[in-house]
Amino acid sequence: MKKVKPEIWKPADDMVLEPNALNIAKHSENNLVVAGPGAGKTELLAQKASYLLQTNICSFPFKILAISFKRDAAYNLKERVRQRCGDELSRRFDSLTFDSFAKQLLDRFKQALPKEYKISSEYDVVLSDQAIFEYYRTEDVNYFNTTNRDALLSLHSMQLAHTNTNIGENIRKGVWTKMLAATPSKLSFKMIMRLAEYIINTNPRIKQYLQQTYQYVFLDEFQDTTGIQYDFFKSCFLGSNSFYTAVGDDKQRIMLWAGAQNTIFEDFIADTGATRVPLTMNFRCAPRLVTLLNHLTEHLLGKTDFATPSPKWDLEQGECAVWVFENPNDEMQLLFQEVHKWVTIDGINPREICILVKQQLSRYAGNLIEYFNQNGIKTRDENKFQSILTEEISVFIINILFAIFDNKNNIAKQGVFDFLSNLHTELEDHQLLKLESVLSKFIKKTRLAYPASLLTEDNIKAIIVDIIALADRSRITASFPEYKNSTVLDAHIKEVQDELISNYTSLNNIVAALDMLIGKDTMPVMTIHKSKGLEYHTVIFIGLEDGAFWTFQRQPDEDKCAFFVALSRAKERVIFTFSKQREGRFGIERQTITNITVLLEELQKSGIVSMIERKL
Repeated sequence: MKKVKPEIWKPADDMVLEPNALNIAKHSENNLVVAGPGAGKTELLAQKASYLLQTNICSFPFKILAISFKRDAAYNLKERVRQRCGDELSRRFDSLTFDSFAKQLLDRFKQALPKEYKISSEYDVVLSDQAIFEYYRTEDVNYFNTTNRDALLSLHSMQLAHTNTNIGENIRKGVWTKMLAATPSKLSFKMIMRLAEYIINTNPRIKQYLQQTYQYVFLDEFQDTTGIQYDFFKSCFLGSNSFYTAVGDDKQRIMLWAGAQNTIFEDFIADTGATRVPLTMNFRCAPRLVTLLNHLTEHLLGKTDFATPSPKWDLEQGECAVWVFENPNDEMQLLFQEVHKWVTIDGINPREICILVKQQLSRYAGNLIEYFNQNGIKTRDENKFQSILTEEISVFIINILFAIFDNKNNIAKQGVFDFLSNLHTELEDHQLLKLESVLSKFIKKTRLAYPASLLTEDNIKAIIVDIIALADRSRITASFPEYKNSTVLDAHIKEVQDELISNYTSLNNIVAALDMLIGKDTMPVMTIHKSKGLEYHTVIFIGLEDGAFWTFQRQPDEDKCAFFVALSRAKERVIFTFSKQREGRFGIERQTITNITVLLEELQKSGIVSMIERKL
């Protein structure tokens, strides 16, 4: 690909970056970019990657590594870079989560572990803390019974090597030994990260290889980085010649409960000499919502990094209200009436309307999801689908099935070709034409062999087997290190297969089943934590009540940030609901706002938000 001169490079797709963002994109320095919601943090990283690759400042064979907190964020960033600078250059851009990056390093270099930390070639990932607790109970029941569970998890995830300095350390060593020696080995993601970190710290050549591979390192959603993740990052890259760009927003720090390091911004600046750079433009939210966010920034969060709305908006755009209901049934029916009007009269796609809850999704929105679906507005719990729709192999399978059974879906077919061409990096242009012909023949052959009107469950399984064969399993594992573990790859294939078959069984139409899988025209329902990085025309937050914010008195700062995140997902409209009664563990319970009065007060003081009694 022809190199672009740095002095004439412009942001891809005519994107407009504010001056600070453009400066960061075009310079190689260590920076901490602090920016509020809608400021284009992800776009900044995508444009910076494009600049470095298109100008050849990050020259072959050097690569760029982007590490994100969430898998969907990593996937979205990778896709943006591919769209901005093409397949060829984007192959030198690796976008991963901390967990997947650590796992790749462990899987690749596990032979470098010393004898006491050896693991089986295939291992099980332990997702439940309870499983780890059981090991401690078995190892020393008295120690287990007298130790706080959070303290146990903290002890278990401390840095390696084991020091054997006290009884707790000796017990930890015993648990680790049992988990590593199991058949197959049992590892949590934190254990995987500690083992990968140990490999880096004890093998200078591996560390040197890693640092020479990645000339630039991006850190996304940096405010959510945990102490273990930051230790891992420092072990991998601190002291190298790599350049670091971290982006985040301390107003959206909602992962302290999961171990996010409260001083991460200050620590990063001290460790890397990074310059703190603010971004002030809010491209996402309408002006009145920006005014509301600025008010909450100052009076709720005690900060002064205010945002400026994008000039694309009319100054009077944006609305926010708190709707008060007598009970959940009224809430459900009246919300349905409003959403139905927004969809049928205002023409808003249901996919652009999101329902958020703080936690306990089934309690706050379970009946609502069922009611909406029964009355013609497709609605679903989006949490479980995020993993499917951000897995490369899952997206490939879905796209090729669309290409087979929906003749007009050229976007899906292009997605399939892009995936296959990325597996065949050795092919020249004329050979890519042959690959395109092979794909077209496969689509036609499969369409004839398995008519859509006669599909069975076994047919769908057989087609997916053929799809993997077309791509060539060995090429998939070579191109995607996260799939080198065959158990992981098979699990992702089975996940998308099972969900598709379930949809097809109920709909008896393969295209409709695929549409259902990707959530076409379907209103998403999710928790605040799952909504990070997403945006919608309208956001409905259900349960602005003490019952939903039951941790508020214990962790007010984090819950205020969660409230701020929920509000900032909306582009044009936010509705908060309060129900005077709510279904609880012991039936219908009266609801209060005593503990979260400050949230309601600041909404009203903003001059933007109205409180409205809604009745059937």
